Amino acid sequence: MTGYSAKELAQLDICQISSDFSRPQWESYWNRLKKSGANIRSAILLSKSGHKIPVNINDSYLRYSDTDYDCAFLNKADSEQITQVNTVTPQPHLKEIARQKTDEAVTFNKLIQTLIERQTLTEKALYESEKKFRTIFNKARDAIILWEWDAHKEGFKIIEVNDMACQRFEYTRQEMFGKYADFFQPNSKESKAKFLAGTKATVNKEDGATYELLHQSKSGKIMQNEVSGLRFELNGKPVILSVIRDISLRKEYEIKLKNMYEREKLLNTRLENESQKRAEFTRILVHELKTPLTPIIAASDMLIKMLPPDISHELASQINKGAEELNNRMNDLFDLVRGELGILSLNTESIDCTRLLGDIIEFIRPQAQAKNQTLEAGFQPNLPLIEVDPVRFKQIVMNILGNALKFTSQGGFIKMSVFQKGRCLVICIKDNGRGISKVKQRRLLTSYDDRLISRESSGGLGLGLALSKTFVDLHQGQITIHSKEGHGTTCDIILPIKQNGGS
Repeated sequence: MTGYSAKELAQLDICQISSDFSRPQWESYWNRLKKSGANIRSAILLSKSGHKIPVNINDSYLRYSDTDYDCAFLNKADSEQITQVNTVTPQPHLKEIARQKTDEAVTFNKLIQTLIERQTLTEKALYESEKKFRTIFNKARDAIILWEWDAHKEGFKIIEVNDMACQRFEYTRQEMFGKYADFFQPNSKESKAKFLAGTKATVNKEDGATYELLHQSKSGKIMQNEVSGLRFELNGKPVILSVIRDISLRKEYEIKLKNMYEREKLLNTRLENESQKRAEFTRILVHELKTPLTPIIAASDMLIKMLPPDISHELASQINKGAEELNNRMNDLFDLVRGELGILSLNTESIDCTRLLGDIIEFIRPQAQAKNQTLEAGFQPNLPLIEVDPVRFKQIVMNILGNALKFTSQGGFIKMSVFQKGRCLVICIKDNGRGISKVKQRRLLTSYDDRLISRESSGGLGLGLALSKTFVDLHQGQITIHSKEGHGTTCDIILPIKQNGGS
């Protein structure tokens, strides 16, 4: 209409294109328009070529983004109409038409204001949403890259990255934009093959793919990463969203763990070999010692039966007793080694512990009487049957009682109390002997310590308690020792009671 382009019109002042408005007149009209909200007027506009153009204008006042606007709708009119409007006194029906047009303009203005307010709220919500997304996107501890398919170069190029991706790859956002996926690959066939395989899997699988890949940063640093990629469409174009996690530390730990596992495996193999060698050596040792010992025991038994009760008979008895003692110690040593290797087994059966323990007390009583010691035994009535290996059970009690007799002085006392506590049988052996120091208590139930050469052991290998603990462990029980040096010792043998056993 005016001959100006939109860009040229945007740079012109209202007074430059309106011939009937001076600056003061426009400001006065503008203030009235802001109050009324809408108005219909006629005006003469100046075209770019200088011609006068009569127009009818419907003005509406708008406020958008804290700025005032005049939304004007223009209709071209003849000069005669303009003259009539401006010079002739308005008739009543013309005033009504003007009023209706003004009301329409006000209604239209309100509609425009409502739409603008809604648009403002939508834009604000969109801005906040984008701001929230951008914050989450950039706060992620993994590198995130969005790739778009470039059909021309047949490759995926970067269209968006987060801050961690820039930090990890040592590029700015602008430097990363437009880079293709293979740009970050080290120059090796293996790496490129993994890259192609991972990209192909991501493109072909609906739920994406996860794979490990090497990347190269701007400084040339090689990074070990785990890539989780997902393909989808964005704005009608195929894209891939890649979440890239640094696994360098995890790979380092995996290597260390693998090395530790291999080392442990080697040490276990060596330990098994040494244990087998030790067991074989002990077996050969016991066999070599028992071979000559067997005829000694047999011959001494025969001499005891044949000789009259004189000095020769006494000597034969001592030989037989020493040989039996040596045989028992070799058996203890062999049992201990088998127990440590886990190849010692039990032959359990239900037994009456009252009868068996009573027999043990009577068997050992002569030894107590020889030292003028008091040996007592107390049994709770109606004790249940227990499921044990009778031979090993006897060895356990004999070892503990033997130590009590050995380390209790002349005239001392030893007492054995047997009772049921919950679902366990407790055999409590108490003496008033020399007691045991706290230092020795900590290693009392272990084998092969300085008791092997200690004079306090009063002969023997000092393996009785360690062997007893091995047997008790096999019965799923426990041994507890309470002692104070100079005030005696209390030893509790605790064994589980099988519920199927009767009284």
